[in-house]
Amino acid sequence: MFYGFSHTEIWIIGTILFILRYVLIAGVFFYLFYVLKKTRFSKFKIQKQFPLKTQIKREQFYSLLTFLIYGCSLWLFVFWVEKGYTQSYSDLKEFGLVYFVVSILIMVFIHDTYFYWTHRLIHHSKFFKHIHKVHHGFTSPTPWAAFAFHPWEAIISLGFIPIILFVIPHHQWALVVFITFLTLYNVVIHLGYSIPKLKQFKILNTPDAHDFHHLKSKMNYGLYFTFWDRLMGTYYEG
Repeated sequence: MFYGFSHTEIWIIGTILFILRYVLIAGVFFYLFYVLKKTRFSKFKIQKQFPLKTQIKREQFYSLLTFLIYGCSLWLFVFWVEKGYTQSYSDLKEFGLVYFVVSILIMVFIHDTYFYWTHRLIHHSKFFKHIHKVHHGFTSPTPWAAFAFHPWEAIISLGFIPIILFVIPHHQWALVVFITFLTLYNVVIHLGYSIPKLKQFKILNTPDAHDFHHLKSKMNYGLYFTFWDRLMGTYYEG
């Protein structure tokens, strides 16, 4: 599976790829909305004030720190795979193409559930100032804020990965697609700009809903969906 790479090489390559994927996705959205088309899209800006350069640099710093922590987790991931502890498989024919797609949808649902409840947990007064306050320091987020976490929050955010690895049979590339989608959607909800077409789908979380969360903290805890927020009475549409 690892093509003869040593654990150290996998760690270095994996960490670089994590960072490059994030820089590409967040960078494209930031350049499009905050530089190239800033004036054209200004009417869709949720909070009219634009963040200072110092905030953007802090977002980038904490995001880089998060992905360095994610990279370190590769040591454990490789160990689990090599020992045969995971439900990973490499032959697409083993479960078929339909299950390949279904497995990604299952990952998304599990992650949304995990994210909602851990997100609410770190909003508890005993944890917030020590863990989640860093992320909420970006009251008017940009795409670079998507993974701008305190180190402990970065570690907590990794907790759903073992659930997927140990419980869900998954093709290696299904996991790659899911994590790429995770990165993309997290960047989108931190965009700072309203996306009218996305708001038509009531079940989906939006930049508007998450922007309100950054301002008011106690509502809209979901990542991809509004399901848990609506069920638990923590949804505010605005």
